[in-house]
Amino acid sequence: MKSLLSFLVACSFLLLGGTAMAQGPVVVVDGPPDHDYVWVPGSQLEDGTTYDGFYRRRARANHVWVPGAYGPNGWVRGHWRPAAQRANHVWVRGHVGPDGYWVPGHWRRAARANYVWVPARRANGMWVSGHWRPAAARAGSVWIPGRRGPGGVWVAGHWRAQARRGHTWVPGQWRYGRWVRGHWRPTARRAGHTWVPGYWNPKGNRWIAGRWRPAKRAGHYWRPARYQRGAWVAGGWVSGRRPVVKRRHGVARPVKTMRSTHKRQLRRRGKAQRRAGKNQVRRGKTMKAVGRATGNRKMVRKGRRVEKRGKRNVRKGKRKVRRGRR
Repeated sequence: MKSLLSFLVACSFLLLGGTAMAQGPVVVVDGPPDHDYVWVPGSQLEDGTTYDGFYRRRARANHVWVPGAYGPNGWVRGHWRPAAQRANHVWVRGHVGPDGYWVPGHWRRAARANYVWVPARRANGMWVSGHWRPAAARAGSVWIPGRRGPGGVWVAGHWRAQARRGHTWVPGQWRYGRWVRGHWRPTARRAGHTWVPGYWNPKGNRWIAGRWRPAKRAGHYWRPARYQRGAWVAGGWVSGRRPVVKRRHGVARPVKTMRSTHKRQLRRRGKAQRRAGKNQVRRGKTMKAVGRATGNRKMVRKGRRVEKRGKRNVRKGKRKVRRGRR
């Protein structure tokens, strides 16, 4: 298996002109996390709607996985459900991120003074998670929504300036089911160096400024800032070679491969449904013939219904096969 490309993306919160709010430290994702993943196949609804498959954790403490099923309001995708309720809180269901990994849900407070809860939605083809938004706007600033942090802790949103001289804003993104916060990056490049974004310290009372670091150091590898056993550890150089973590299950695949896998499953289901439909058509014709020979009109009507269902399944199966080939 080819070695997975690792990258360093840090998230930052800047204090510009007194507009930023104190937040927790950034979250850095350096390649796939070492978790036991399970592939959840895609879904094909009766109305033709398709859902791509995705990866989810095999197990999650204090949670139960609920398979996808039809509910009173239509189809409900598989999701994690807390094993116990939490007073004065509302459960925000997780969703599938653009990277093909399940983003776990989280608890939020039922109400928050001077804030309005914005439900999750899809905007401009991108999934926007539910978040708290200040009731009042702030001139010259942009609100960055809060999100679920490591360990299920909610990291509140913050204000950032609309622009910063000599810097560009790098939007946040999903990586392996974890949100990497947006951050400011200098527009100028420095040869042989990598930018390490700044962040708020864990207490949220001091801003740690970003800096340039050498891209390489002989005999060392860079270990990004991270949470370790519930404590925040700043990034730094470590002597030796970067350790290679072997995952027990669920090799990370690019989204294109996962989509093609879904298409193969869709084609298989379509062919199976088409075969079953043809069998129903043959069975319906046989029932009609027997009913006419014996004068059993009830069997003739039943044969017609079976034949009609069979033709309908044949048509549905053909449509699935065609969609799987696109």
